[in-house]
Parts: sequence; structure tokens; C-alpha cells
Amino acid sequence: MSLVRNTTEYKCKVCGRLAEFDITDEKSYISKKEHDNFLGLTLTIYRVAHDTPEERHHNSVVVDHTGLVRDYRDAYSEPLHTTGASIDFRYWVYQEDAISSCPTNGIELALLISRDQHWVVDIICPPTMNASEIATLVVDKVEESYKVYTSMLQPMEAHIGGLDFHIWTSHTRILCVVLKNQKLLSILNSFVSQIFGEGGADLVPRRRLLNLVFHIIEKNPNLSHSVLSRIMNENLLFTKFQTPFEDRIPSIVERTSVRFPIAREVLAPILRGHMTLIEALETVGHSHIQDVLDLIEFINRRRILG
Repeated sequence: MSLVRNTTEYKCKVCGRLAEFDITDEKSYISKKEHDNFLGLTLTIYRVAHDTPEERHHNSVVVDHTGLVRDYRDAYSEPLHTTGASIDFRYWVYQEDAISSCPTNGIELALLISRDQHWVVDIICPPTMNASEIATLVVDKVEESYKVYTSMLQPMEAHIGGLDFHIWTSHTRILCVVLKNQKLLSILNSFVSQIFGEGGADLVPRRRLLNLVFHIIEKNPNLSHSVLSRIMNENLLFTKFQTPFEDRIPSIVERTSVRFPIAREVLAPILRGHMTLIEALETVGHSHIQDVLDLIEFINRRRILG
């Protein structure tokens, strides 16, 4: 029997400090969002924050029904005090994921920028470029255009630092890309509203996830929007699990591989806690994305990890 705890402890992804909140006390967290059962777990996403002398550190944590933290969706900081009347903002480059932003064949640069929370995710960014400064210049261009035009062309185009940018905007976010292959423009245009809207407006999308999505879109131009939505909304892509039925793993894999051949490659490492779901998506190649998603949904329905 699981022991349900009210006080949930988490390690801040910004500063490493241990902090806690009470899942039964609405005043101890900023917001919460219910999530469907996943692999036998009932999950809730909590937005929590703690203060340092100069900053407020935000974390979005995935908590199971016992009050145990299972994963982090994002983490970022904001200043508690501002001085002067300057309208300039510092854009925090969100780099919680250790993996680098791997380039694609057709995209030279891709940044996702928050217009109100002042973070930038360097989805694809060469080490020779300053993502924070690019974000500031792009936002300046966007705000200038909003003053000039009654409606914004999507995407708008801008020339910054010798590069030709394509820029899409929403009320809260900006996506800017520099393309090496202009044929990708129409493909990105068809998915950009989903990239803006998925995951919830209060969540910072993870760089590694967005980088994976851009690779998938480039290699699968006919990808359905529902597949992209499943990838971007899966809260436990980065979590490692371990089945209580480890002695049955060989037989589970053998039976499952009859229906899903990809199971022989990824299912045993997932069930033993040696591979996360995003690692499985990255391992099998972008042409087998649907196979991995169908496999995960199959084992989820059977509560193999319950």
C-alpha cells in the first residue's frame, strides 16, 4: 500500500536548493493541472516557486497520487526587483536539459521566446551565436511591427546580424528560425500553432523535446498533428521507470514484439529503468516515432508499470 504524503519535497532545478509545498494547501503552490493516468500512475502538474534575495525560482513538477515527484517539466528564474525605467529585458536562456541543441540539415537557427516571462529556448543554436541577444533583437522587431501594422503577417521576415529570419508570433510566444532549406517554411508554417499551443501556456517547453520535434518534422513532412501533440504533451518522457515484474520482462517483450517489432529494441530497457521514453524516441530514428508511441500506449493500457 502506498503512503500518501501531503508535503512534497523537490530540488529546485535553478539553484539546487531543497524546497517543499503542500498538495492539500492551494496557497503553497501557484497552479495545478490534472493529467491522465500514465503507466498506472495518477499524475498532477504543480507550478511552484521559492524566493532568493534577488530572484524567484519557478519549477513545474509532475507529482503522483502519493505526493512523490516523478519529473520536472521546466524551471526558470525571474528578478524580484527592477531598477530604473529601462524597457530592456534580459532573456534567460533555458538550458535545463544537458543535451546540446543538435542541428538539423535544413535549419540553421531556431528559438522559442516568451514575450511575457522573458525566457528563450535555444532549440537549434550554433555555439557562435548569442541566443539571449538574438531574442532581444527579434522581440524588438516584433513589437515595432505591432505598432506599424494592424495585423501581422505570419511569418514576418526580418534581417538581423546578416541572417534572414522567419518569425511567427502569438499573444505570449515568438518562434524565429533561420532556414538552410527554404522548402521547410511551409512545413513549419503548418505546425507552428501547435508548437505555440501545446503543453500549456504556463510551461516552458524543454529544449531537448523541441529539438526532437524539429528533427521529426523535417524528416516526416506528412506527420499528423495528433502525433506531434502526443509527443509534446507527454509529461513523463524524461522519467525512468522500473516494473515490479522484472522477472517477467523477457516474456512481456516476447509477447509484445509479436504486435510491435520495435519492442525488442526498446521495451526491456524502458521496463528496467535503463531508458527514458524520449531516449526511445531518439534511439529508433525519426521514421519509427509512431511505432514507439503505439507501443507505449499499449503497455500503458495494461498497466505493466502499475
